Amino acid sequence: MVKFKKIGMILTSTAFSVGVLSPMAQASANVKEPQERVAIQVASTETKVTKNMLIKQLNTLFPGKFNFVTEKDFSMGQGHYFNDDKTVRYDLNFHKTINGKDAFGSFTFKGEDLEIENFYYQPANIADALYPVKYSEVEAKKIAQDFLKKLPNTANYKLREDGIFGDFGSSFSRPLTEPITYSFTYSPTHNGVLISDESINIAVLANGEVTNMYRNTESNSKATFDNLEQKKNESDILAQVRENLSVDLRYMADYNYQTGEASAKLVYMPSTGFNGVHAINGQWQTMNGFTSEVPKATGIEKLASQPLAPRKKDITVAEVEELAKSFLKVNSDKVKLQIESVSERENDNGETIYDVNYMYYHGNGGSGTSFEVNKATGEITDYWDIRRDFLETDDKVKPISKDAALAKAIDYLKEWAPSYIHNYSKPIEDTAYDKYGKQYYFSFPRIVNGIAVVGDEISVGISADGKLSALHVNNRKIDNWPSVNKAIPADKAKATISEGLKLELQYAKQDGEDNHHYDLVYSPVYNGSLFNNIDATTGEWLQKVDDSKEKPAITHPTAGGELTYLLRQNVLEVKDPAHFNADTAVTKGEALKILVKSLSYGYDFGPNGRDNDTQSFNNIDKKHPLYKVVEQAVRMGILQPGNQFAVDTTLTRQELAEWLVRVLNLESVAKHSDIYKLNFTDASSIDKAYAGYVALVSAMGLIDGQQNKFNATEKVTYADLAVSTVRLAKAAYEQNNDRRYY
Repeated sequence: MVKFKKIGMILTSTAFSVGVLSPMAQASANVKEPQERVAIQVASTETKVTKNMLIKQLNTLFPGKFNFVTEKDFSMGQGHYFNDDKTVRYDLNFHKTINGKDAFGSFTFKGEDLEIENFYYQPANIADALYPVKYSEVEAKKIAQDFLKKLPNTANYKLREDGIFGDFGSSFSRPLTEPITYSFTYSPTHNGVLISDESINIAVLANGEVTNMYRNTESNSKATFDNLEQKKNESDILAQVRENLSVDLRYMADYNYQTGEASAKLVYMPSTGFNGVHAINGQWQTMNGFTSEVPKATGIEKLASQPLAPRKKDITVAEVEELAKSFLKVNSDKVKLQIESVSERENDNGETIYDVNYMYYHGNGGSGTSFEVNKATGEITDYWDIRRDFLETDDKVKPISKDAALAKAIDYLKEWAPSYIHNYSKPIEDTAYDKYGKQYYFSFPRIVNGIAVVGDEISVGISADGKLSALHVNNRKIDNWPSVNKAIPADKAKATISEGLKLELQYAKQDGEDNHHYDLVYSPVYNGSLFNNIDATTGEWLQKVDDSKEKPAITHPTAGGELTYLLRQNVLEVKDPAHFNADTAVTKGEALKILVKSLSYGYDFGPNGRDNDTQSFNNIDKKHPLYKVVEQAVRMGILQPGNQFAVDTTLTRQELAEWLVRVLNLESVAKHSDIYKLNFTDASSIDKAYAGYVALVSAMGLIDGQQNKFNATEKVTYADLAVSTVRLAKAAYEQNNDRRYY
């Protein structure tokens, strides 16, 4: 997790409120590099929109839903727009505590009509969204569709099922104390054909509440479309794609925002030269339009053969301030640069970073953001030039050539981030000139063991006149890189990809400010997803079609639902669910693993998981497969450090009672065993040390008695544990337990 430490150089008291959204790692190398969006403030004197106007719009869309929120509970943010979209947005927020639980909402309205663009809402009570759920996915889909109808101009929208806007193979578990959420993505259509890159995402809790909506669409009133009747046969285009299919070996970087860890997988991916095939003329779709020649990726060429010296070792705060004044200066009497603050923090790699917050004051308002400087090297690691958004520019200036812009980008890297570049290559993907943003945007991939890394690159923006418009160093600290020698043969991966290849017909609009035409394109779909790759070490698809639903249900007379739920949430690991005997006694090690995974964000709980210098038990060292689980259990308070932990011993019912009580942080109450009266007929067989624990779990319904007996020393089965685990999750939520286990 990011650690912050203030070093106290607050230069003014002006509030800083504009930030840069860093680019996300690409899901696949054949996807155009997303550009950073910078929020630019609008001066309060330039807008007539009021908080009451936004509240009225909110109540129109959600009649009666937010009656519990008063006008004083709402706050309105300052109007803003983005560097790539000048439409002004307005934010409305509230936060309120109801019966000890927090409810909050955040809503964004845009344009003169104050159309809602996105929102996030967390109800105060989500108990009905925990297992067992109140609404199924089918019922939630109906709720999402009904909500979609409330939004303007959505009659032609269709549910997407190709994975383009979903998670890319994420299989980590989430705490069962978090609500079950169903997510549905809809895209507009023309003549029944989906329009790519436009969508509305709607999230519905399992209690029926619509809690999230994000809209990424634009008006098609001026749009023209290719004639659907002129398209080529899908089978002919499929044969064309398969004939020209090739695969590339890559590393794929992944970052877990819950644990703060970066890791890498070795993958095979379809070669990245094209995104689709024109459905009418058969040309290849690239980032620069359509071409009749088969696109091919560029080979690797390092930016520097040897490490270069850092720009300025151990740069000081004063030196950073001077750098900022020089780097950000504006040659205009109408604009005043002010460095608001320089603060120090530790990034995810453990490096000390200076955050330089600054404002440009112009007219009656101003624009502000920040950039980053590495303290150890004095190099700029994150920057976006916002001067282009308020300074006058000559729109008729012809942009420099792509080759000239690339040369400029490399020169800027040698000037501002030299110590990084020996690990990076020239772009291996084509680069297009962004006519709207008036810039080139180059992606320099990291090279490890001679192959490129997807999702770990240096991004550089070069404006039409050759100036540096953006720089972002995305250098993840990854300790373990899978050996290239472990990769399966390329032809085997190619055969798998070819077999899973299908085509999806879509309308796609090419880049260009004045281009309103949509081309009809066949886009490749790999094993059910537009973006998918092969695990190079196993030969299996990284993203499987409905992976959770592929896992069959576990049949059991009393715990079938709970067992199936834990299986599909990646909490319970079962190789053969159809023949799984849930009445088998569970060992302490396995039981602990299930409990820890049910209450923690997903780790790799194996020996390559999070580093930890502790060893709480003599027999559980770092080489033990359950080391991470045991240490996490100690952090959570389930276990107390000791000499030995009997991993392979079966767990008894009274021992499970103790663990459940510790999770709920009620051990101090349970220890007073003499105040409890146990009404079980076998109460005398319960160890006095466990009496308080048994009384509490029985009263809370976490463990059921059997024919008025507790059977304290009997073994806990997988079925017993599944039922207790699900009940524990709801009890932890209802207890308002704010502890989060990472």
